[in-house]
Amino acid sequence: MNLFDVYPTNDIIISKAKGSYVWDDKGEQYLDLYGGHAVISIGHTHPHWVQRIEDQLERIAFYSNSIKIPLQQQLAEKLGKISGKKDYQLFLCNSGAEANENALKLASFHNGRKKIVAFSKAFHGRTSLAVSATDNKNYIAPVNETDNVIFLPYNDEAALEDCFAKIGEEISAVIIEGIQGVGGINVASNSFLKKIRTLCDECGAVYIADSVQCGYGRSGKFFSHDFAGVNADIYTMAKGMGNGFPVAGIIIAPHIKPKHFQLGTTFGGNHLACAATLPCWK
Repeated sequence: MNLFDVYPTNDIIISKAKGSYVWDDKGEQYLDLYGGHAVISIGHTHPHWVQRIEDQLERIAFYSNSIKIPLQQQLAEKLGKISGKKDYQLFLCNSGAEANENALKLASFHNGRKKIVAFSKAFHGRTSLAVSATDNKNYIAPVNETDNVIFLPYNDEAALEDCFAKIGEEISAVIIEGIQGVGGINVASNSFLKKIRTLCDECGAVYIADSVQCGYGRSGKFFSHDFAGVNADIYTMAKGMGNGFPVAGIIIAPHIKPKHFQLGTTFGGNHLACAATLPCWK
């Protein structure tokens, strides 16, 4: 069997990593400015991180969300404290695309609407609805095509106001990266994020802050959206959460109420994932 060839890989094999450095299979050392696609947040094989994972493996690595997992509550409390969003609610999953998928789905559950506003050069993931809100036709299969996603120019307040004036009562959510990554290092202006907050409040739409790449302290604040002095209704996170361990999540404002079976995941928030996430803040 061969691998399904979808990655244009570099001709290098990384066989060892420590801190900010990696080594190839020939012993050549490199300064890692890539961070394994922006996921290494506290350095490769950080000893405290490794120890927490090893200790957890000795106890229990996995059980599903059919039982109580105290590590999840520990994570939620710590995340609430460090992010300043103590009254928000945490749902754990596995990847950035899954986080955005759940955020968009939850927004639609909340207000019963279908329309989503996204922006030029946006990247929100490669799964069903997340990829539909991604502004790159190369990623969108025919089955992902939908009339429910409206793309507007990034940082264009007049276009945003015009869209809300026309179909504001149909808009379920506005999803935006505070700093675009795949689309280029484009920064949302404070006034633009404030305008999103105002229009969402006026029309009952959900403001989703895609913080998969630009969140988790990478901008100088925990969420880059915080520079605008506004709170989103849902923040999505992944990348640096687990320092390379696959973990992601969304935090949800208190006015959005949960219902049993509304969202779900087999692996999200498992014991090992939480154990890998908790030491990234210490």
